Amino acid sequence: MNDYKLKSKKYQGGAKTFLSDWMIAILFVVLFALCCVFSSDFRTSRNIMNILRQASFIAIIAMGEFFVILLGEMDMSISSIIGTVSIFFAGFVVELGIPVFPAMILVTLMSAVIGIINGFLVVYGKMPSFIATLVTMNVLKGFNYIYSGALPIPGLPESFNFMAAGKVGFVPFAVILMLIVTVILYVFTAHTSLGRSFFAVGGNKEAAKLSGLNVNFISIFAFVMCGILTTIGALGLTSRTLSGNVTLGDDMLFDVMTIVVLGGTSLTGGRGRIVGVVIGALFLQVITNIMVLLSINTYWQWVVKGVILVVVVLIDAKSKKD
Repeated sequence: MNDYKLKSKKYQGGAKTFLSDWMIAILFVVLFALCCVFSSDFRTSRNIMNILRQASFIAIIAMGEFFVILLGEMDMSISSIIGTVSIFFAGFVVELGIPVFPAMILVTLMSAVIGIINGFLVVYGKMPSFIATLVTMNVLKGFNYIYSGALPIPGLPESFNFMAAGKVGFVPFAVILMLIVTVILYVFTAHTSLGRSFFAVGGNKEAAKLSGLNVNFISIFAFVMCGILTTIGALGLTSRTLSGNVTLGDDMLFDVMTIVVLGGTSLTGGRGRIVGVVIGALFLQVITNIMVLLSINTYWQWVVKGVILVVVVLIDAKSKKD
């Protein structure tokens, strides 16, 4: 807790700290303005809403990864958790006849258990989080393929599509859900002792222990939070196609990591903001959107995202030295 208070005082230090913490927001505004200039299709209300909707579920998943990275750890299993949620949820509803809401609770509990396993491997097994969650990722992928036979499970009810395609007024429900999750997590991290504890543990575990914090519980809870939030995002992604797909999250790990780091979360822990993660998701989605509108080859998106991640990590490393 003392470490978090020190960080709060440092934030009051002036323009340099402010620019460092909110650089992504400034860059996002600049990027958005440039895209409006270069493409008339980009600045339409329909396209803006599409960007928000497309970014919503991956932003929620990235907010889960945020808690793990905030501790200086890493959860590589989220891609397989997405597949697990998608395929088992569809199996519960379509094949077992379980109603949608109870099925959502079941897959959320499954993800929470996976998070607990990841946490125990790291905290009590003393395994590096990268290795522990990489193992979990592959084990889950095996179970996913065994359960599904490597085939999608179609037939989810049409009403479930509301999560991805529904609107409240003119605002997509997915955007509203993202905003609700963002507000809840902002309040949690900024205005509760448990939420602030993540910053303290990530900043200095030994100091956190001396302050009386239960470091082991907080570390495991971070992986549980990651699992639960990944479940919400995975359900949203599944609702787009109304079918369970074992490969749904295969290409998302890199984007999620990029979003979290791009949003200002330090890979060494102790620094970051929920709002920054959301802005990072929007930033990445704007880049994808404008490249599509300008008919730029899709493969260049991989190149651009890779360059962005390298630059952000280098900046983060330099800021740590300073």
